[in-house]
Amino acid sequence: MRARIVFLGGNGHCAARLDGARRALADRGATFDLMDAAYPGFEGRPPADGFEGFLDLVSDRIAVAGDAGPIYATGIGGLIALCLRSRGSHVERPLLLQAPVLWGLERRIMPRVLRRLPADPLLRFLFRTPAFQRRFARRHFRRPPDASLLEAFFDGYARCRALAGFFEWMGPPLLRSLEARFAASPGRLAGVTVWWGGHDSVVTPAELRLTETALGVAWPLRVFPEWGHYPMIDAPGQWIDALGEQLKGQGAEVPRVPS
Repeated sequence: MRARIVFLGGNGHCAARLDGARRALADRGATFDLMDAAYPGFEGRPPADGFEGFLDLVSDRIAVAGDAGPIYATGIGGLIALCLRSRGSHVERPLLLQAPVLWGLERRIMPRVLRRLPADPLLRFLFRTPAFQRRFARRHFRRPPDASLLEAFFDGYARCRALAGFFEWMGPPLLRSLEARFAASPGRLAGVTVWWGGHDSVVTPAELRLTETALGVAWPLRVFPEWGHYPMIDAPGQWIDALGEQLKGQGAEVPRVPS
């Protein structure tokens, strides 16, 4: 069966972030597919009824892909992936976390502040502000995206109806709940690999150390020295090649892990 990698994006994700990667897939004649999980409340889609409803819809979307291939989760998508695993969902699929936003949420100032403010209008204003966009692009992209992709990237945040909800849902109570669930079912933390870009200016590997301490795990880490936080945008061909190598190394499917 042809492997299908399910992509779980970060906050404000839009499908255009994967356009370059899809072109690279076609150019290389790759033997796997890439499927965007298409979160509810993103890109004009109707929002979910609360966080559990959000997870239900994402889980249903992943199920469409079948079991032949891993889940690739970046940014806050990493926490979404762990939430699904904590419920026993899609544990049979290998999980590849790239610069995930996880237990560091508890220490960051911005999430704490936004949970106390009207986050939705504030974030929409920021991501539509040209000065903020220019600063963000200079700091977080290794190479400037073309104008149409950059517009779609920031529009993804501005149109995201779940943007503020993420700051409300994803905080210390959720982390405590995950710790308890995984302590009861540690097998659900198996089959996880972590990637990080050596030039990531969004999330540092300190995030991984905090998470491993909280969950009592030690996941294998691979650092890509030239990558930033968005390798699928900065270097889509290299990113697709790395995914192909990962699939060859682990196979399209892995045995089910104990619950």
